[in-house]
Amino acid sequence: MQDMMKEMVKGVKSRYGFEETLEKLKKKTEELGWTVIGEYDFREKVGIDFAIIEVCNREFARKAIEKPENRWVSAMMPCKFSVIEMPDGVYVFGMNMGLFSKMIPGELGELLSEVAEIDEKIITSIA
Repeated sequence: MQDMMKEMVKGVKSRYGFEETLEKLKKKTEELGWTVIGEYDFREKVGIDFAIIEVCNREFARKAIEKPENRWVSAMMPCKFSVIEMPDGVYVFGMNMGLFSKMIPGELGELLSEVAEIDEKIITSIA
């Protein structure tokens, strides 16, 4: 079970410091036509360099939830990335949408596969 859970989350070590990693992720998000719609800084609350950014694309979001039978996927929206300091550097973690998209049949699975490609470009932009 634990191995399966680890596969559901993708992690990438950044070649940048904490602040620069956040800025690079936000810049890449915008370059790809997506929007950073939320940013949460947890440094003061937990005493570790830790933040979460939420990203979304209006067109993808609309397509994902336009059919009532697919609206359950709204629980996973927007896409989130955590940026966190680890003992050996800064890491970015996000849901492995590529793997998740394979579990969903039909048009929604195809759409999530496209989202996975964007997520991959965002998360690997700092590697």
